[in-house]
Amino acid sequence: MDARTAALKVLAGSELGAAKSDELLAEQLSSPGLKPVDRALARELVSGVLRSRGRLDHVLDRSLKQGLGSLTAWERNNLRLGLYQLSSLDRIPQSAAVNESVKLARRFGRQGTIGLTNAVLRDIIRKRSWTKPLDIADSYRRLAVEHSHPEWLTKRWIAELGEDQATALLAAGNREAPVTVRPNRSRTTTESLQRVLAESGFEPRRNGLVDGALDIGRPAGLTASPEFRQGLFYIQDAAAQLVGALAAAAAGPLNLDLCCSPGGKLTTMAEAAAPGSLTVGADISLAKLARVRQNLSRLGIGGVPLVCADAARFAVRRLFDLVLADVPCSGLGVLRRRLDLRWRIVPEDVARLAGLQAAILDAAADLVAPGGHLLYSTCTLTPEENERQVDRFLGVHPEFQAIVPDLPDRFRQGPYLYLWPHRHGADGAFAACLAKRR
Repeated sequence: MDARTAALKVLAGSELGAAKSDELLAEQLSSPGLKPVDRALARELVSGVLRSRGRLDHVLDRSLKQGLGSLTAWERNNLRLGLYQLSSLDRIPQSAAVNESVKLARRFGRQGTIGLTNAVLRDIIRKRSWTKPLDIADSYRRLAVEHSHPEWLTKRWIAELGEDQATALLAAGNREAPVTVRPNRSRTTTESLQRVLAESGFEPRRNGLVDGALDIGRPAGLTASPEFRQGLFYIQDAAAQLVGALAAAAAGPLNLDLCCSPGGKLTTMAEAAAPGSLTVGADISLAKLARVRQNLSRLGIGGVPLVCADAARFAVRRLFDLVLADVPCSGLGVLRRRLDLRWRIVPEDVARLAGLQAAILDAAADLVAPGGHLLYSTCTLTPEENERQVDRFLGVHPEFQAIVPDLPDRFRQGPYLYLWPHRHGADGAFAACLAKRR
C-alpha cells in the first residue's frame, strides 16, 4: 500500500457512496503497510482533491474528447489525483506524478485508459492548463468552479446573501478547519491544559470565540497523546461549544439530549450539571451510542443513561426541564470540515431533512415540561432548516415562545444564535431556545 493508492481508494469509494471520505480515510490510514510520510501524503491528497475538485474537473473535462463523464469513478479520481499533484504539489516531480498515475490506471482503470491517462496529463503539463484563467461566461458557474462548490449551492447562496457575502462563504469552505478543544473541567483548567499541550509540542492558543477553548496549532498526533487518553479535553469546534454552553445554561433537574452522538454537547451538559440532576442521552443506533459511551468513559463522566430510540418517535412518561434537539441536517455549515459533503448533497436533501427535523421537533415538544426549554440546533445555513423551521414549529405549538439567548450580539440574528464560517471563523451553526409556557 502506498499514499496514492490509499487516496484513490478513498476518493473513488466516497464518490461511489461506499462511505464518507473521513471514514474511508481512517480505514486506509490504519493499514500497517503505510509509513508515516505516506499517511501524511494520503491525507493531503484526499483533502486537496476534494477541496479543488471543481477546478480540477474543469481542466480535465476540457482535456478529454468525451469528457469526464465517459470515465469510471476510479479513472476520474486517478486523473484528479494526477492533476492535483501537477498543479498544487511542487515538491513532487511532474514525471513522478504522471508515472504514478499511469501505474494506478493499470491497476484500477480499463485497458484503454492507461494510454489516455498518460496522454492527458502530459498534454496538461505542456499547455500548463491549470494556470489558465477561467473562460466561463456564466457568472454562477465561474464562481462555482473557482471555489470548487456545486453550482446549485453557489446560486442559492448568491440569491440569499448577495454575491460578496456568498463569495466569502465559498472561500471559507475551502480553508482548513482549525482543531479546537474544550477542557474537561472536572480534570483540568484551561491554563493547565494549555501548559501541558504546549510542553507536548501541540502549540495551543486561546480561541477567540469561546472562553476557555483552545485552538491547536500542530494537531498531528493529538488523539494519540497522553492528554487525550487521560480525558483532559474534548475536540469540538467553537460553534458546537457555544451551542453546548446554551444547553448547559438552560438545563434543569432532568435533561435530555435527543440526538446525542458523538456526545460533545451531552458531555458539556453532564459536566455542568448541578448535584442531584440527571442528563439522559438518546440516539437512533447502538453504534452511535457506543461512540457516545466511549467518550463519556474517556472523560470520566458517569451517571448518564443512554437510550436507543428514534428521536421522531421518542415516547417516555417523564417530562424534561430541557430537551436538546441537535438534529440531522444538510451540514452546509461544516463543508470545510466534511470535504466530500459538497459533492454528495443535492437540493432535494434539504427538503427531505427539513421534514425529518419537523417530525423530531414536534415529538420533542411533548417531552418538555411546562416552564422547561427546547433547544433546537443545526450545523447548516439554510432558512428551511433553521429560522423557517422554528417559525413553522411556533405556528403549530403556541405553547412555546422563542427567547433571546444570553450571547454577544455578534453571535445573534434576531432571537437566534447564528454563526457563519466567513464571519466568525467557526463552523456554521444555528440554535433557537424555545420556552414552554407554564
